[in-house]
Amino acid sequence: MKKQIFIVTLLFQIFNLNAQNPAEKIDRLMNAYYMNGVFNGAVLVSQQGKVIYKKAFGIADREWDIPVTIDSKFKIASLSKSFTAMLILQLVEKGRMRLDASIKEYYPEYQGKYGDSITIHQLLTHTSGIRSNLDPEEEAVQERLPHSLRDMVKYAESADLLFKPGRGFSYSNLGYNILAYIIEKVTGKSYELALKENITDPAGMQDTRQFDNDRIEKKLVTGYEYKLLYGYKNATMFDASYCVGPGGLISTVEDLYRLDQVLYSDVLLRGDLRVKMFTPYSSAKSGYGWFINKKKFPGLSDSVVIADHSGSINGFGAYMARIMSDSGFVVVLKNNRSDTYIDPAFAPDIGQQIISILYGEALSLPKKSIARHIASLIGNYGIDSAIAEYYKVVKNDPRNYSLEESELNKLGIELLFKFNMADEALKIFEVNMLQFPRSYNTYDSYAYVLMKKEDYLNAIKYYKKGLDILNNYPEDNDLNAVKKDSEQALIYIKEMEEKLK
Repeated sequence: MKKQIFIVTLLFQIFNLNAQNPAEKIDRLMNAYYMNGVFNGAVLVSQQGKVIYKKAFGIADREWDIPVTIDSKFKIASLSKSFTAMLILQLVEKGRMRLDASIKEYYPEYQGKYGDSITIHQLLTHTSGIRSNLDPEEEAVQERLPHSLRDMVKYAESADLLFKPGRGFSYSNLGYNILAYIIEKVTGKSYELALKENITDPAGMQDTRQFDNDRIEKKLVTGYEYKLLYGYKNATMFDASYCVGPGGLISTVEDLYRLDQVLYSDVLLRGDLRVKMFTPYSSAKSGYGWFINKKKFPGLSDSVVIADHSGSINGFGAYMARIMSDSGFVVVLKNNRSDTYIDPAFAPDIGQQIISILYGEALSLPKKSIARHIASLIGNYGIDSAIAEYYKVVKNDPRNYSLEESELNKLGIELLFKFNMADEALKIFEVNMLQFPRSYNTYDSYAYVLMKKEDYLNAIKYYKKGLDILNNYPEDNDLNAVKKDSEQALIYIKEMEEKLK
């Protein structure tokens, strides 16, 4: 089986390399993601200031079967931070703010800790120590409710800092809520109006604005969440007022390209402040609303400088990257988000693959995930139907599916830990063990479920089988990857043997 999978992967690599130019390679990559059912959205790519690829995929509204178009609007989530940071820098340019000033200089009533020493620079670079969000359970409730920016600032004020200002890095949405509130205090205008007057109108970005749940927005796509066992569902409610500043904007791929292009001029911001915006200031390489990194590519003597940001919000994923070294740009906007780590096709992963294509790296085309494919059968028809489909695919359609050992292992793990479906997980691990009899992971996972079901005799039996496999077939296993698990297996065996005495 492993030899077969290697040959198939090699064929896909060769197939991908047959494309004659980057645009063709990108198109093959994106069509593969779309045909695999994991990408729905729009993509735009430019090189040296010229658009080389622009295409929309899939459905904007699944109930009405309306397709995504290139001018469809998406919620861009944390890509919004780049706009908030730019509004701050514009106020700095006008002499109305200073980057080294504290929160209290612009908002004297601030009640949080270190309000007189947390600087605007620290808020912009996520080095203030202010927490990112509310605790998940509380946030799940509050994100559905309308909030004022003052409400959001109160959440920051009431929490302890994660570290003293300037002493660390911790990504903070609440920090950008504070920045948005300060923008309103300094300008005397709403965040939305400040954005319109100072960025979107001058840049010709007519489809970019702060989202308002009450406003009818033409060409706005609907967001969907992929549930592992059941497929796509409507995204859960999220009130846009909860993320003004850090993540509340809507936009299009073409508007974001306009932003990229205008940033090569002084229309929005003068040169020295643009340099500051794209300078990494922390261990996490955070600039002002962007992250700045260098990447090496084969055949290039110099590293490529990439400024990027990703975003994720209920039903949506986003990524944009400015390739600073040669004026390239990549933007990926999705209206589908997965609640599983089985083939999630995250927007930043896709965007970074596109960048790799631009610099000549060979990539294999993604194949359909067998785990994702049969998971929906488990949810809708039961485990036996899913296993029957697995063997059918292995026999009749192996070339189009990813059939690695890790596929079923990931599925079994999610069934066990996320859905508390121990019996179903056990059957999935059993199939994996039969398909990959020389893989330590398969025995380890199978034994772990037996142990959790308190079937200690059989759990010990299969843990020991796994350890024997590891000793007899080291070439078929990643010894470093399984070292910790195999050491833990010995501990589990000893504990179970004690219980059986």
